[in-house]
This record gives sequence, C-alpha cells and structure tokens, in this order.
Amino acid sequence: MARVIGPEDGAKQVDIGGARLQRHRDGTFHCDASTAKQLRKTGDFAIAGTKINGTGFECRDCGFLALYRDHCGKCGGSNLVSEGER
Repeated sequence: MARVIGPEDGAKQVDIGGARLQRHRDGTFHCDASTAKQLRKTGDFAIAGTKINGTGFECRDCGFLALYRDHCGKCGGSNLVSEGER
C-alpha cells in the first residue's frame, strides 16, 4: 500500500479514476501503487515516508505518525521510532 502526500493540508479527500481516497490521521492518502503513480503524474502529490523503505516514524511521546525522522509534527518531540519497529 502506497502513501502519498496531497497538494494542501486542507484536502480531506481526492477523487481519481472513480475512486475516492480519504486522508488518514497521518495526513497521507493510502492507495495502490498504480493510483499513487497517477497522482504523482499530476505534480501535486509526493510519496510519503522515507526514501529507503516508505515507512514513517511513530512518536513515542504522543503516538503521532511522523513523516520525517528529525521531529514530530504534532508535539515537536524527537523520541521517534521507525514504523516498522513498533
């Protein structure tokens, strides 16, 4: 399952090819690989997660799923663990 970041923070859903994608609590849209490829072609979407394995980072302080390793986007903490290690 691919995760993509949308063009703006206010977007709650995206319609593509007859399918409706909802924004998840981590701020990304979850879709199959072919849909992610179509969304990236628009130039408004990007693949979420790390460049290595596509996973995010869970904040041990507040439980938020961060997309970047350096800090939590919710509480600002730095106690992050790879999503695959939870």
